[in-house]
Amino acid sequence: MEWLKQMSLKKSLSVIIVIFIVVGLVLYFLAMLVISNISPTPIWVEPFGFLKLIPPFVIAVSMPFFAGAIFYTIKLKTPISQLSMGAKRIMENDLNFSVEVCSEDELGQLCKSFESMRIGLIKSNRELWQQMEERKRLNAAFAHDLRNPVTVLKGSAAILQKGLEQGSLTVESASESILLITQYSARIESYIQAMTSVQKLEELVFIPKIIDWFALAKELKNSLVILGANAKKRIEFSSNNEDKQICVDRYMVHNVAENLVSNALRYSRDSITVDMSCDDEKVTICVYDDGVGFSSTILKKGAVPFLRDDNTEQEQNFGMGLYICRLLCEKHGGSLILENSRSGAKITATFNF
Repeated sequence: MEWLKQMSLKKSLSVIIVIFIVVGLVLYFLAMLVISNISPTPIWVEPFGFLKLIPPFVIAVSMPFFAGAIFYTIKLKTPISQLSMGAKRIMENDLNFSVEVCSEDELGQLCKSFESMRIGLIKSNRELWQQMEERKRLNAAFAHDLRNPVTVLKGSAAILQKGLEQGSLTVESASESILLITQYSARIESYIQAMTSVQKLEELVFIPKIIDWFALAKELKNSLVILGANAKKRIEFSSNNEDKQICVDRYMVHNVAENLVSNALRYSRDSITVDMSCDDEKVTICVYDDGVGFSSTILKKGAVPFLRDDNTEQEQNFGMGLYICRLLCEKHGGSLILENSRSGAKITATFNF
């Protein structure tokens, strides 16, 4: 019957009807032949001659039913069952099945289209899940990166308030604090605009501008000192003394430096060291802490999102900040290297220009 399965519904129905018409005619003539050969005619048949018509009538009536049953069994039963099962599974949000294509007729094509729809739904769900994960990462990065500028703003405001209360506020110290507040307010505004215009972290725009190395190093030191004071830990700085003009994305460098220092302050015991240097090709920022260092998991997997350090019992998420730093360094043509030193963890961020 495989040849019949491959026919279209119209052709297969016509063939089955013709077959059963032929079978019906054959049975009809055989029945009439049998009845006509009965001799002598039974006494009970003579008054009811119409009874001779019962066998042909039964054959004529039963043939369409048999034809319909065969047609349903061969052509309709399996595809309808497959489509019904598929529709039920989709209603239950279960796409872990497949629709078997049993023939090349119209219902077979419908089953094939249904299977293509199921595969398309799986793909759409996967893309939706990926978009949700990207949005989750973006929201986590947004919350994570706003924390450091807000800390600097709060620290600058606290310095101004303390100076006013103690009467020790000078024009120079007030100007430095106000400059930091202005810079970081603009930075937050710029960062919000950037994050609302992208769908994932990898789409952040790299905008390098020419700046003096001394000016950048001073800005970094002023903001990082406030982070250290907020964490009540000591930060030691070192940098090369050669001034030059460099072309970097200031916000990206600030972002990476603050994230690295924040992580180091979180996991250090007493103090951290920040070494900033610049040559003709790149800016390098090394951050050392006196903590327990990176676990083998961190060193093996590197800076990936939502990865926790096994060496610490703190509840803060460790991986998001390093992941952001790695992306920003790579945007800048540089890299982020994680390793352990004799005293603790060491992170080296490079920004090529």
